[in-house]
Amino acid sequence: MQQGDAAMTSRRSILSVMGGVAMLTTTGFLLPVHSFSNTQPTRTSSQVLMQMVPPYRTSSTVAEIEAESEQLRKEIEELRKEALSRLEALSEQLGVAETSTSADTPKATATTTPTDVRDLLPAPMPITFTDGTTPKKKKTAKGIANLLDETTWKISLSIGREPGTWMPKDWGKSGQRLNLSFTADFTPSQLFDRDDFFRGGYTNAKILKVESNQITLGPSLSEGQRTFKVKNGGWQVTRGDGPMGTDLLRFFIEVDEEITHTGSDVYIPKGRIYCSCGYFPFINTTKDGMKDAVKDEIKKIEKQIVQLQKKKDDIKNPFNLEGIKISSDIFKLKQDLDMLNQRLSFAMVRQPDKQLLKYSPDGDVGLTKEGGVCCEVKKGPVVEYHILGRFGIASAQKEEN
Repeated sequence: MQQGDAAMTSRRSILSVMGGVAMLTTTGFLLPVHSFSNTQPTRTSSQVLMQMVPPYRTSSTVAEIEAESEQLRKEIEELRKEALSRLEALSEQLGVAETSTSADTPKATATTTPTDVRDLLPAPMPITFTDGTTPKKKKTAKGIANLLDETTWKISLSIGREPGTWMPKDWGKSGQRLNLSFTADFTPSQLFDRDDFFRGGYTNAKILKVESNQITLGPSLSEGQRTFKVKNGGWQVTRGDGPMGTDLLRFFIEVDEEITHTGSDVYIPKGRIYCSCGYFPFINTTKDGMKDAVKDEIKKIEKQIVQLQKKKDDIKNPFNLEGIKISSDIFKLKQDLDMLNQRLSFAMVRQPDKQLLKYSPDGDVGLTKEGGVCCEVKKGPVVEYHILGRFGIASAQKEEN
């Protein structure tokens, strides 16, 4: 090891000398070697460098300068040759020293790895193999009122006389009905056409696009199926406007002419036709909703009442203190049961059975299978909405172009 260290020191000294020589060739003057190296120059190299520095003169002829320059070049060439020979000798010594040292050194463990140029390069990018299909776009999170954005639904209208309608007395008196259908896209585009059917006129209202801008009237006994032109409409989700504070979906389309069958007393007036139904979002909800929790509580109380009633029946004298206490407990439990039944009725509205709903493709919102249809009738400054019938709705797969 000492022999190897000495060889390394000599090698650094020679490299320092060569650094000084290189500086002379590039700049035309020499600086002390220690300006470029951390190692102190040896005595021999210092003496040589001092001899190489030209003395200061006030004036020199061109011939003298050229002669001195030639002399310096010769000396530099000699120093370079000498340095190369020393380097070769040191390389041989270092090779012998490293061979002897490695023989005495134990083998490296698995945790030590040799330094390699490849270790300094960045890791290659991983290669992934795909089936060549276009990757699906990641869906962004939607708010409660935006769950119908970019969904397509088929809507079927059943127009005829309904209880409570304000239509004329002879309208739909025969019991006939008009069956119509159309497909609509619930777009996320803002609707700027004001309508009093929407809360705020057009606040948070969006465009409802009717596919092919037509509605189909089903056949009757007197004539076949026909189509009518309609204009795009709008849609809006209103929070808390439904029964017991539930949400509602409101939408409308606009027909260009009166729609009816020949000889029928039922018709759809020209203008906007309005629809509304229940809207039930199913995001941020657990599997066991409020309705299920109330049902479990009712079963628990009913079981307690049965147990107390059985215990009361086993008492021979019902007028003793224990019998009176049991009767009081049963009375309190029945009061709690009445309150829970009221809560269950509320929960049944807030969270209807799945059989009553039609779900979006993602299953994050459900619409009631049936809703109401009405038209707008203006009587002077007063605006009335007259019931025309009801409608059904179901999710429809959007046709690809």
